[in-house]
Amino acid sequence: MVDLGIEEMRKNPWLIDHALESLTKIPYIADKYGQKNIDACKEWLANNRINVYMRPRNDKDELPCITIYPGQTPEKDGMKHMGDASTESVILKPQEIGKPINYIVKPFTPEGYDPITGEVFVNNSIKGMDSVVKGQILVDPSTGVGHVIKEVLGDALVIEEGLSITASQFAVVPEFQFYKARIEHTFFMDSYNIGCHAHGDVQTLIWLHTIVLYAILRYRESLLEGNGFAESSVSNGEILEDPAYEGPNGEQAYARFITITGQVENTWIKSPRRFIENVALKDGNTGGIKVLSNLDAPPIVNKEDENWFTVEDDVDDEEET
Repeated sequence: MVDLGIEEMRKNPWLIDHALESLTKIPYIADKYGQKNIDACKEWLANNRINVYMRPRNDKDELPCITIYPGQTPEKDGMKHMGDASTESVILKPQEIGKPINYIVKPFTPEGYDPITGEVFVNNSIKGMDSVVKGQILVDPSTGVGHVIKEVLGDALVIEEGLSITASQFAVVPEFQFYKARIEHTFFMDSYNIGCHAHGDVQTLIWLHTIVLYAILRYRESLLEGNGFAESSVSNGEILEDPAYEGPNGEQAYARFITITGQVENTWIKSPRRFIENVALKDGNTGGIKVLSNLDAPPIVNKEDENWFTVEDDVDDEEET
């Protein structure tokens, strides 16, 4: 933003006329300074290189220059719990995060395929077969060609009819070949101290400060707020002698700081999770999830097809404690 502001003012000196127009609008100031001061500013800007430095730095500053110090960044108290309320999520591919998705059923040899019914006959003793549900994929591990499982029977997996099956082995992979993770948020108030430094006549510092402030105000909406630095505010400090500079023959340098503060969003990805496609309970329990509720399952849930349903609470109000 600062670089662009300086570049634009060099190319378009009429911007300096606008930035310093008060020198020609107020009668007394116009008589004393007026257009000659504006022209002097244009000449000074045209003939001086203005460096922009990030602080801290190991080298010495070459004046005139602009320094940028990252300041304090406190978290906004009223926004720090926004992460818990976030509903945003991201889909992550296994290869992107280095977490391959395992087979539900490792490669096995089928006992046959009926092209009329679409049944692929399997031996139920194959490990993992009790976790197979419709919607998962029966895949040829040698080619990667897969078929959606339409139904799971006692000794067969039903896929599309009329296929020409040549695979000697099949495996079962999950329906959802990806991970899902929540994105949580919080907000900080970032601040930056932008220092204007010039030597010699203090008038050069006034020009430099005017140019930098004009650039901040001109590009705040497009370059700051447009890129997530929101609700920004600007404050200007006093003119000070610059203690970091000691020129030849006691030449003085001056500094004036602009502080800009704005709200910035920070996000992070929670641990990736898989979708639940089936629930297999051991020790003789039947599969599925039962949710105890005072309401029945919503109409969209088909109790015959889904792996979960609610158990409606029929306790009378008087019996509740």
